[in-house]
Amino acid sequence: MSWTTVCDIRMTSYQGNTAIDSSDFDNDASALGGASLNSGYVGFSGGDDQLEVPVRDDSLGRFAGLRVQALVRPDAIAHRYNIAEGWMSFALFIEADGRLMGTVNDGARWVGVGSGANRVSPGVWSRVSFEYDGVSIAKLTIDGATVGSRFDLSATLHQPQQVIALGHWPRGDDRYTLRGALGHVRIERRDFEDVWRDAMAVAFCRRRLTPAQADARRELEYLFTTLAPGERERLRNCAIEQSARMRALFNELRGESTRDVARQRALGDALRGSWCCAFNPVAAREALLDWFRAVGGEHGSPAHEQLMARIEEFLDIGSMCAWEGQPYDRMRELGQILFPELRTFEMDLREVAGTI
Repeated sequence: MSWTTVCDIRMTSYQGNTAIDSSDFDNDASALGGASLNSGYVGFSGGDDQLEVPVRDDSLGRFAGLRVQALVRPDAIAHRYNIAEGWMSFALFIEADGRLMGTVNDGARWVGVGSGANRVSPGVWSRVSFEYDGVSIAKLTIDGATVGSRFDLSATLHQPQQVIALGHWPRGDDRYTLRGALGHVRIERRDFEDVWRDAMAVAFCRRRLTPAQADARRELEYLFTTLAPGERERLRNCAIEQSARMRALFNELRGESTRDVARQRALGDALRGSWCCAFNPVAAREALLDWFRAVGGEHGSPAHEQLMARIEEFLDIGSMCAWEGQPYDRMRELGQILFPELRTFEMDLREVAGTI
């Protein structure tokens, strides 16, 4: 998966009371309270000690998924110690029993994943990470080893507001303040552009483009640059709305159990395999049947009819951006050169869904 580093504070470069971010976005952190700046780490003694990264622009506000990595050496663990927390968005922390926790706010509640107790040792440097893929999977690691995972998270992440706090509760009291040392902290995001790059890699089946496809891609990129700025902004906003609607539909359609997630993953694998091997309804039929039986119930039942309506809505999302007239007619022609499978994929998919 593609990731963009949006904050990379190595604790080796300081200007006054500011820890310098080495990413491309200048998301520096201000040292507050009595946090002590040292070569390679910042010391925390509780109270108001913290590093605070202001959320100044959309570099810290376009998270579809996220990954937080940190080097931490806690003192004796007496209560929850925050490592990094985005205000009303995400948190990576150590519980009083030495359990590592990672959580995200889906707009309605905090959900997350934990390790077993006593996985983080006091007085010892540990490299910890929390990763959320933006769809359903969350993972925790300590020194490279996976210590916790979960597969049923929401496909929604509330964006950080105001600040991201390191070693403290954002804009809050000192109940979660770290006691110990915090080293290199890196925050990465998956945004719509990262998801798009990954989607393109899958759509091309990771094969090298033919000369005709390369020419079509080059012309498509040129045509996009010739659009009026207002039209480009309209298409960008529409693409974001498309993504949001698809994610909302995904949340409605999927189940919550590990079995549901595994079933949907099998369906996705079958559809991707069919796409990359020239779409074959038979290849995906069994996975579709299994999914329909589990989610939609009996044919003709209210649950089945509701599911079919949701699938129809999903298939119609692709046409919501009103690509009408020139140069969009030419763009569609170029799209069919880039992705010959598009000529029959949606028709075949609707046919399979219709027979079920």
